[in-house]
Amino acid sequence: MDQDTTTPANPRMPQPNAAQRLLWGAQCCVILAVIWVALTGLDALLIGGLSAVIAALFGAWMVPGLPHAWRPLRLFRFTRYFLWTSMTGGLDVAWRAMQPRMAIHPSWLRYRLSLPPGQPRTLMVSILSLMPGTLGAELQDDGTLLIHALDGSDEQATRDSVASLEWELAWFFSLPAPEGDGR
Repeated sequence: MDQDTTTPANPRMPQPNAAQRLLWGAQCCVILAVIWVALTGLDALLIGGLSAVIAALFGAWMVPGLPHAWRPLRLFRFTRYFLWTSMTGGLDVAWRAMQPRMAIHPSWLRYRLSLPPGQPRTLMVSILSLMPGTLGAELQDDGTLLIHALDGSDEQATRDSVASLEWELAWFFSLPAPEGDGR
């Protein structure tokens, strides 16, 4: 009894060609090498460079769907946005933790993403979960993201924060700006 154990291709997600995979792998390699140098300095550059190339090749081979092009210089602005938002969010969480009554109002909300499937949505959920006060709990097939917010007392403020991240990611990937507020 022969069974096909390969994962069937998703008909809704176009598959990349070799050139698209190579471009994505090159971009990924650069980012991984920059992260390596930022964390370790130039001491082990050979090991870091080799690791970045292997990881990028493996990632390019495994990436589902079309890789979304991004402009490397846009990474600087996005990094600045991420660091600033993380820092201010971290200070907010620390302040709440130091309060005797811990000023938190946990809540859940649903947010409809405008970002296309694949890398933009995956990065959105990953970064949202790294930012203090929010957690991307579940991403559904229709693009609805279930979010846990540490302070859901002002749902619109939480939506605005998530929409800001979505807008930044759309800009980073050169996608059309998301419309609406994710409802």
